[in-house]
Amino acid sequence: MFRVVCLTPRRLAGLLFGLAVVTLALVGFAGAASSTNPATFSTHLAEAGFTSAQSSPGTLLYSGVSRSSKYYSRKTSLITGGTQWGPVVGFNPYFRNYAVGTVGLCNETLLRYDPLKDRYINWLAKSARFTGKKVYTVKVRPGIRWSNGQKFTGKDVRFNFRLGRFSNAFWHDLYGTLKSIKVKGSTATFTFKTTPNYVQWQNLIWNLPMVNPGQARSIKSAASLEAFGQRVPIGTGPYELDPAGYDPTLKVVWKKKAVWWAARQKLAPSPKPKYIIDLVGGGCSIECWSWPYGGIEDLNNNYLPGIQAYVANGRVQTYYRKAPYHLSANTSWLTPNTTHKPLDDKVFRTALASSINVGNIVKNDYGDTVLKANATGLLPTWKKWIDRPQAEALGFKFDTAKAKSLLAAAGYKDVNADGYVENRDGSTINLKIAVPFGWSDWETAEAMIVDSAKTAGIRISIKNGDYNAYQSARNNGTFDLVIDNTPQLSDNPWTYFDFLFHKPVLATQTSANFSRYSNPAAWALVRKLDKTPPDKTAARKSIMKKLEKIVLTDVPNIPLWYNGFWAQSPSKYWTNWPSSTSKRNWVPSMWRGYMQMTGIDMITHLKRGPGVDGSG
Repeated sequence: MFRVVCLTPRRLAGLLFGLAVVTLALVGFAGAASSTNPATFSTHLAEAGFTSAQSSPGTLLYSGVSRSSKYYSRKTSLITGGTQWGPVVGFNPYFRNYAVGTVGLCNETLLRYDPLKDRYINWLAKSARFTGKKVYTVKVRPGIRWSNGQKFTGKDVRFNFRLGRFSNAFWHDLYGTLKSIKVKGSTATFTFKTTPNYVQWQNLIWNLPMVNPGQARSIKSAASLEAFGQRVPIGTGPYELDPAGYDPTLKVVWKKKAVWWAARQKLAPSPKPKYIIDLVGGGCSIECWSWPYGGIEDLNNNYLPGIQAYVANGRVQTYYRKAPYHLSANTSWLTPNTTHKPLDDKVFRTALASSINVGNIVKNDYGDTVLKANATGLLPTWKKWIDRPQAEALGFKFDTAKAKSLLAAAGYKDVNADGYVENRDGSTINLKIAVPFGWSDWETAEAMIVDSAKTAGIRISIKNGDYNAYQSARNNGTFDLVIDNTPQLSDNPWTYFDFLFHKPVLATQTSANFSRYSNPAAWALVRKLDKTPPDKTAARKSIMKKLEKIVLTDVPNIPLWYNGFWAQSPSKYWTNWPSSTSKRNWVPSMWRGYMQMTGIDMITHLKRGPGVDGSG
């Protein structure tokens, strides 16, 4: 039932070294899951740094015995896993790998975003919007206090945005477009030098965490911004760190605050869990043992093979009761290096796209737990922006005969009768495809791609390597083909088009345009989209239609399938999880970047399950 490695969709860079924090050997998981008994499972948990004790019916206590002497009652603790694959590096919310929950549970944002309803949620800001062509106004909600008792003010907003003056701040470029930030009472007014980057700015408003100025007063340079360490972060959120339970190699523990402004103002329910415990390295090393026997986690955000059986027998709940079981979170696509021949030819790329049987991957690799991607690659939540007639007319479809026809018409022929076409100059084509070693679902997919392309006469060979080798080749442009899913769900398709067409193409690409596709006209459209006001819907659709046409005809990336919001939950200790059959339509995830969407709503609406009274 289990593959060797269960994976997070975010594909964190710390994947491989993170698994080392647990003493279990991964090689035993695939076969052991069906033969190991619960007693053996408990032994492995102890080896991993956890112990359990039955103090009374329904009360199961967990602790990292080698690191901490504090125990947490199962009645009051929500245990999560599937985000933190490597040791936690701290609570700096500006850089990757901060402790899960830092943003959302502790440090909050001015706005939040609901991707399922496509709406912004006023949060720390009572309102935040463009009030002029070059003016953005934030009005701070009254009655908000930091965990140290200080009031949250308009000056705090200005302090946080001004950290963008440092070159390594992720919003540094946007900060440079500002002429001034003025504060009067609870109002902060941002004035831009020229036409604002409307889309980027609005995206920043719900993604920039507010840190306490007193705690962050040490930030006076780019180096100190990166080194910023909130040992016990001061936030406005419903939880604060429990230092006694924190171990960067095992877990982070958040303790519910006595008073949370949002609950007091009746904007959200007061969360029921007293503690939220997120496990470090809580991936396959824990789940592959815990899930078959009830486990220790209440929310698991890993990709879990065999989820169909768990849902069918009532062991866990997913967002949908049947396939695809999960919401769609990002697009996986085959990324071609457009600087390598013959991948520099859009006809060849189209033929390659047409040769891939994505339906086979969806059915036989993922068991229909993912959806086939639209030819534009745009996520289902962005369907209102997709020009469907254009996509239907121009988009590629799996068609081996068409792939062969395109290749032949473009001059790619099998000159030596080996079953594979050669380049137009007669040279051999042998493309290499890569995914990180151990990412079992992607490894299966790449094998299927190789076989599918072979039928059309395209030779592709698998290039093995670990995540670091994969990432280095992808970023430095030394690859032919990779599977990638870097851009995530956001509030606007601009983020997707920026990823595809971003210029300039540098020697090392770290977050965009891995295909190294150069199209100045497309990039000009992306910038135009960014500077088109959000309320100009018709203008935005017109620009996106043009961008979608370039995606469909030039195929800079080949959309394959939509990865899911992997989320599975037993309801023994906590119930009322998000689901499609209820009004609880929220993203069921602890992943970074999703708590400030509607992940926090998932937390605040949980109810105690039957296990807390011994009946579970």
